[in-house]
Amino acid sequence: MDYSNFYKGYHPLSVLRFVFQALTTNNKIRRVSLINRIKDYLSLQKSLELLELHRELNCVLDELRRNWGSYDYGEGYFYQSFQKLNISGLRNTEERIRCMDLAVHVKGRKVLDIGCNTGFLSLSVADHASYLEGFDINSYLAEIANRVSDFLGIENVNFKTSRFEGYATSERFDVVLSFANHSTYDKNTEQDLRSYFQRCHDLLVPDGVLLFESHAPDYEGDGLRNTISIIERFFDIVKNEKLYYGSFLDNGRTFIVGKRRE
Repeated sequence: MDYSNFYKGYHPLSVLRFVFQALTTNNKIRRVSLINRIKDYLSLQKSLELLELHRELNCVLDELRRNWGSYDYGEGYFYQSFQKLNISGLRNTEERIRCMDLAVHVKGRKVLDIGCNTGFLSLSVADHASYLEGFDINSYLAEIANRVSDFLGIENVNFKTSRFEGYATSERFDVVLSFANHSTYDKNTEQDLRSYFQRCHDLLVPDGVLLFESHAPDYEGDGLRNTISIIERFFDIVKNEKLYYGSFLDNGRTFIVGKRRE
C-alpha cells in the first residue's frame, strides 16, 4: 500500500484504515509501526506544514517498498523516531540519546554515523557536534535524511549512500557511531568483524572514540562475547553496560564506549 496518498490532506477516516491493518497483521513489528503511524497521523491535524513533510517522506518510503530488494527495517514505516517532526518510529531516538549520553560524547566533535538509516539520530544531536557525516546502503533512507536536514535547515551534516566496504573518505573523525551495524539482518554486510572494527579504528583520529550498540539480545545471542573480544583488539573499553528503555526493539542492548588504541 502507498501510504503517501493518505497525507495529501488530513482525513480522519484514514485512521480507521490504519487501525484495521494493525488489527489484521500477524507481523509484530508491522503492528507496532501501524500503531505509531496512527499516533503520528493524529498529531498532524493542526500542522499542515508537517503534514506535507510527512507526505513527502512517505512518498520516499513508498518508493522504497516498491523498489528496495532487501529487508526494510521500518516495515513500511520509520525505524527511528524524531519527536520534533511528530514521528514516533520503531526505536526511541530521544531515549537512546539520553541513555547513551550522546550529546556529551559528540559535543564539538566530528562524527561519523555508520548505517545512519534515516539520519534522525544524527540530526537530533547535530547542534552539539561540529560536523556529522552519515551513510547508509539504502539510498531511499539517505534521501529522507537529506530532505529532513534541508527542512530543518541543519547545515553541519552530510548524508551519503554507500556500503561500509565501499565508503571512501580522506576524513578522520573524533567519534564513530556503530549502532547495530557490525552485522546485519539483511546480510548486506560482507566484511568479517575483525575487518569491520579495524576500519572503525582507522577512520578515527589518534584519540578518537568508538560508540558501539549491539543488536537486540535475541539476535546478538552468544556472539556478543566474540564481538566484544574483537573490539578490545583495537579499543580500550571504558564503558560496557546494558541499556533498558523503550520498546522490545530497544531494551537490553549493550552499549560500549571504546577509546582508540594506538
